[in-house]
Amino acid sequence: MRTPRTLHIGIVGLGAIGRTHARVLRTVDPTVVLSAADPGTGAAATAGSLGITHYGDLDGMLDAARLDAVVVAAPTDDHLAIASACIARGIPVLVEKPIATNVADAALLTRRAADAGVPLLVGHHRRYNPVVQDAARHVAGGEIGRVTAVTVMYASRKPDPYFDIPWHREPQGGGPILINLIHEIDQLRFILGEIVSVQAIASSNVRQLPVEDTAVVLLRFASGALGTITLSDCVASPWSYDLVSGEFDLIADRPGLIGRGTDDTHFIMGTEGSLTLPRLRRFRFGGEPGWHQPLEVREAGRVGANVYALQAAHFLDVVSGAASPRVTGEDATRSLAVTLAIKEAAATGRKVPVP
Repeated sequence: MRTPRTLHIGIVGLGAIGRTHARVLRTVDPTVVLSAADPGTGAAATAGSLGITHYGDLDGMLDAARLDAVVVAAPTDDHLAIASACIARGIPVLVEKPIATNVADAALLTRRAADAGVPLLVGHHRRYNPVVQDAARHVAGGEIGRVTAVTVMYASRKPDPYFDIPWHREPQGGGPILINLIHEIDQLRFILGEIVSVQAIASSNVRQLPVEDTAVVLLRFASGALGTITLSDCVASPWSYDLVSGEFDLIADRPGLIGRGTDDTHFIMGTEGSLTLPRLRRFRFGGEPGWHQPLEVREAGRVGANVYALQAAHFLDVVSGAASPRVTGEDATRSLAVTLAIKEAAATGRKVPVP
């Protein structure tokens, strides 16, 4: 439990996720004071509409405001420089995923935070969802036996204006593999353990942009389990974890619509049972196992939660010294390494090991 005091939090970047951080920080702690740094056109007006003090650049905010922590919600290319500047001043940071654009930068940022003794939390927010935590416990507890396979579908349609943002079109930081697939990779690692090799194919046939719009991935886990992921951001589909869990609606500030989807997107298969996400349905044989025998089904009774608020509460605890980061730089670097290995596999057509 953190000691009650007024915290001053800076946010770098007032795009959709930056605005989400601002809203949930105030939901979790109405006394929090917020500032924002964003040089973009319209950023000052956005900050004003949120009641946030606006600065045109990071240095201006760091020099003028006595900040207790900073949320880095800028483009991925800028994560290392922004977070390093904060760490150099002893300011704890929450860095949005992916932690960096490459493993070397991620490792450097992690090392800088460790050397300075400054907390670094990475924004893999799905880990805060109670149903994801329950799934991890069910698997770790052996309730579905030995996991042999997992199948994931991420299929949605990003609206055309999404690609008006230049970095969303660029291979260095854009594309559904780096922006969206990294969520699936981190979630699978959290539930099933480490991934040791990947294969992939990708296509940009629909939008004809430098970044992919569709990919299919094969995974091998250290446990011996195998996995497949089908990923596309240019299709009309109900198979989106973000939709069913309500995360789309949280970002759009529509919390009342959480759980409006009905289709599961993650299917984890074991020798004694199976489970799905995000609805967390569990299947087991009631008697003698066999393909002609009926399966018992248990429903979790819930789909999701305000994971951004849960993450914000944890971050405030970290800032206050009441908790250690739940998603460390080292952990986030591993998820990034797997995701970049998938990019390499798709580009080369080769199986890529993950050290």
